[in-house]
Amino acid sequence: MTLHASVNGPVIYLDNWAFIELAKNDPSRRKRFIDAVRSGADVLFSVTNAAELSGPQGRSAEAVKTFLDEIGPRWFPAKLDPIDVIKLEMQGKDPGTVCMDERFFKSYIADRIRNFVPGCGQVLDLSDDFFSLAPMMDRLSSQRESISETSAKFDEMLKNRMSIVRQRSKREPYFLDKNFPRIAFDPARPAFFVYQNLLRIIAVESNSLTKGDGMDFCHAVMGCAFASFTTLDTTWKRRIASLPRPNGLARIYSRTQLDQMVTDIEWAVSAPAQASVFVLSQLIRKKLTGCIAPCRILESSARQHAARE
Repeated sequence: MTLHASVNGPVIYLDNWAFIELAKNDPSRRKRFIDAVRSGADVLFSVTNAAELSGPQGRSAEAVKTFLDEIGPRWFPAKLDPIDVIKLEMQGKDPGTVCMDERFFKSYIADRIRNFVPGCGQVLDLSDDFFSLAPMMDRLSSQRESISETSAKFDEMLKNRMSIVRQRSKREPYFLDKNFPRIAFDPARPAFFVYQNLLRIIAVESNSLTKGDGMDFCHAVMGCAFASFTTLDTTWKRRIASLPRPNGLARIYSRTQLDQMVTDIEWAVSAPAQASVFVLSQLIRKKLTGCIAPCRILESSARQHAARE
């Protein structure tokens, strides 16, 4: 079975707390978000999202399931492990495919087909309903405990290793610059850019790492590298804001900024009609960016420029 997934507009990455906030609170904001997604945005979604979102019970669980169902087919199966993504980036793979979790996607499709009971005259309907994410919560709820255990081990590993780096950097003034240098943004390797520069910051702040930061680190790398809009906790938003500029990372929103994020997404899905896109040739891309990765110049109105400030 060969499967392909692509995005057709602005890309959104939601941390699990953002899924729950959008699903449960402020019905008006929830409707605006769903309408914006259906108008031309896509949501990055990982197997870890599905497993962790299976935690809420009762009305919370139903609200999240309904919310995922309303997203419909407007989602992209994303990896969460940045190491796998970075390896593909280093091999020169297409930036649009390196973050796709093919195993997760095939498992999802196979499970949906498995639940189809063929009968006389019945056909498998690959409509929007077929690609609903809601059933994933029930199927992956059994993996929640194992993911939680893996997350705890990652927390411990990250804190221990970064503590060692921090201690060495205190003894050796140039240790960080030598082993964790600040690197410039490369549009062909966005995950590596976030990963490498974040490690340097985390090494300095290793004493402040807390439970869940290992998984949050993965969320930060994937969401900022491959989305247009992403949600992060305040601490991780601050860390991303300190990365070298200019860069092509996502716009980041904290818990108190969900309304603004929805407004910005609404504007983004309506903006293409007011902009001209110039697709650059391989030779020009090489001269401008130093690589041959896909690149576009977007000629936008003054209002669009103001919206990005």
